[in-house]
Amino acid sequence: MNIAFFWTWEFSKNILESLLLYKNINVKLLVSQPDKIVWRKKVLEKTKTKILAEKNNIEILQPKSLKNNFEFFEKLKNLDFIVVVAYWKIVPKEVLEAPKYWCINVHGSILPKYRWASPIQEAIKNGETKTWVTIMYMSEGMDEWDILAVKKVDILQTDKTSDIFEKFEKISTKILVETLEKIISKKIIPKKQDEKKATYCSKIKKEDWEIFFEKMSWEEIYNKFRSYHSWPWIFSFFNGKKINFEALSLEFSLPFGEKEATAFEPWKVIKIDKKNIWIMTKDNKFLKLEQIKLEWKKSMNIIDFINWNKSFLDYKFN
Repeated sequence: MNIAFFWTWEFSKNILESLLLYKNINVKLLVSQPDKIVWRKKVLEKTKTKILAEKNNIEILQPKSLKNNFEFFEKLKNLDFIVVVAYWKIVPKEVLEAPKYWCINVHGSILPKYRWASPIQEAIKNGETKTWVTIMYMSEGMDEWDILAVKKVDILQTDKTSDIFEKFEKISTKILVETLEKIISKKIIPKKQDEKKATYCSKIKKEDWEIFFEKMSWEEIYNKFRSYHSWPWIFSFFNGKKINFEALSLEFSLPFGEKEATAFEPWKVIKIDKKNIWIMTKDNKFLKLEQIKLEWKKSMNIIDFINWNKSFLDYKFN
């Protein structure tokens, strides 16, 4: 099978690497969005996926736009499939009709639930305990066409977005290849989506990352932390400066009882011993702070941060 692989997110590298191990799969073309400047280095930096493609002598295309890009459309002809993994662009009709069989999308939810850009983050943020890999036909509408295969993925309470991506990487390639083979042998029956059950998630916006301790429960804060872990991080403000919470955990057993806990003030930074720092939420649950980063400063473990910022103890968030 000759395929083109469309991708954007870095986790696609492991899926591509797995595809290259299949003898019946020939990745002829890698398509991604243009390289972006790493703002601190002020240089264009190759992604791991692009480096992998170069090592395997795969032709790489990075068109700025797909619309009316006829030279690009010609490159897609004579392929069996186009496989799309988190490309984040509308794919025009000319691309959809280019391969011999079809354009196939690997999506991170059970459609029609959580259509569009951030299904894994949305599922974690909403406290879901499971999600799915969905293999589907592509159409000009985002995530609207027929479903070909699904595979369940469990979400543990400690799982973060990066953990779910790793689980996806381990199972996506196998189910994808099996689906492509079934399409060729005409042994698959596509399933239409129920439009009445469709829900949507959008691209992650800056305002989504902020934590409002006075308004949010411990569960909402913790799920948002898991959802935006490693990128873009959740944040609040400390003395007018943005502070990222890079590592925190739930504390179910504390060195005091419920009666003693009532002596603490919600949303306040609490130190009970030399190693542990907590914030009590409005519903009297405790979030343990482990790693934080103040605006324009390096990331620090919580004890080192407090040694440099004594006023952080007893600081009250809002």
